[in-house]
Amino acid sequence: MLNKFSTKELVFAALMGALMFVLSFVLGSGLNVAIGNPAASGLISCLVQSILMTIAVLMTKRFGITTIMFLVYGILAIPTNMLGNLPGIIKVPFALSIGLVFDIVVHIFKYKKWSFFAGFVVMYIFLVPATLVLYLALGMPGAEVLLKSAHYLFAIFLIESFIGIWLGMIIYGKIKDKTLIRQISQ
Repeated sequence: MLNKFSTKELVFAALMGALMFVLSFVLGSGLNVAIGNPAASGLISCLVQSILMTIAVLMTKRFGITTIMFLVYGILAIPTNMLGNLPGIIKVPFALSIGLVFDIVVHIFKYKKWSFFAGFVVMYIFLVPATLVLYLALGMPGAEVLLKSAHYLFAIFLIESFIGIWLGMIIYGKIKDKTLIRQISQ
């Protein structure tokens, strides 16, 4: 049965969502400047998100944890170019749906480690076409380029996510016995 989140879990989810945004924004902006390609931030964001999502879900094993993280991420992303440069408030439901898809898959498979990989596959099966549809529906520049490169982006982001999941599991394995981590995950 699904129980309500404790205040401690809600604060943890919000902080992880904010950390996910800050790391993605700062590191992604740096990569954009270094490479000169505004799409480069997606490469670092993907890695950061998969690491932090994995750690958060392993710590709490709670349905909705990544949905809350992405709610915070989506709200913080409104005035930025994060989340595929979608305009303003559209980022929030888009971000929520990303977190919810991942939460559903991982929850259905009872938080087994392989379910994280399945969650990202399903998430990207949803994310790539949804991004393309939004770009086309909103008449955003770059929709044609996205259409031509979607299969490459899918493969790159998926591989990068798998690396992030693996790193997240390693990091969680090293920190799970720390007092602060045990307090959050109780």
